[in-house]
Amino acid sequence: VDSEISQTLEAAGAEARYDAAARKLVAQKSILAYILKSSMDEFADVSVKQIADELIDGSPQVSEAAVFQDVSDVLENDNGQLNGSDRIHDMSTEDISILEGTVRYDIRFVVKIPDVEEKVEVIVNIEIQNSDRPNYPIPKRGIYYGSRLISSQRGTIFKNQEYGKIKKVVSIWICENTSNNRSDSINEYLFEEKCRRGSYHEKTENFDLIRVIVMRLGSEGVKSDDNAIRLLSNIFSSNKTADEKKKLLSEEFHINITELINEEVSQMCNLSAGLVKKGKEEGAMEVLFKLVKKGVLSISAAAEEAGISSSIFEQKYKEFYN
Repeated sequence: VDSEISQTLEAAGAEARYDAAARKLVAQKSILAYILKSSMDEFADVSVKQIADELIDGSPQVSEAAVFQDVSDVLENDNGQLNGSDRIHDMSTEDISILEGTVRYDIRFVVKIPDVEEKVEVIVNIEIQNSDRPNYPIPKRGIYYGSRLISSQRGTIFKNQEYGKIKKVVSIWICENTSNNRSDSINEYLFEEKCRRGSYHEKTENFDLIRVIVMRLGSEGVKSDDNAIRLLSNIFSSNKTADEKKKLLSEEFHINITELINEEVSQMCNLSAGLVKKGKEEGAMEVLFKLVKKGVLSISAAAEEAGISSSIFEQKYKEFYN
């Protein structure tokens, strides 16, 4: 039992380290730029280099200090590549409400909208999900996160009745594992005006305040003609080596491979290999459980196949069907 607990804790630790490495890697401005370009109309005609170097705000904003963790200045890169070393710090991004508890965000940052007369900033939240089908609808959770990003602006970005100062928020959900019929897709959920009587229309910026975007990668994503999906799918692929991923980032997406990117890609690949192996082992055990239940194998025969004692196999069998 102690060994089983130890293995469970070790696996949980590996998953946590994998998730942390994934967040740090995706939080590189050069990668965020591809995500923004694919998911938001405002950046469709802007180069990823301009988004990374000029539009993702790297300067601390005093009025928003209580909402966002400070971010570092944009760094120059003389070789024309995107600055792989620029990362939005994401480790302490959380909103705290006495009534609602603590909500932690994977990645959160501010981006400036290009080609507008007045300075317009959008708060962007990015969440990385293992599956697009957890035990809740992702769009609903995205709306909740967006709502928290709106409500947390009170007292920092606006106060009292200054609702005109509320900044638009975009919550982007990146789902790694999806079925083929849902993979390589991007869905957007937003507020739209419906004029039920008369001809008056409100300005879009006065109600278009929350957008939720779900990007599904899946097996089809590695060959997608959408740059962000193809980039992310290859980053999360368990079929590619660290060297293959770094070569892809550098040669196809022109991302400078910094020491940090090199480290996080390597760590993700190493941890992924162990998690895949554990998944296969658990899958094999599940097959043995089903064969025992159908009467095809005895407990002793199944235990011998699994390489464990009959008593331990029987205990696992009972736990599985409990």
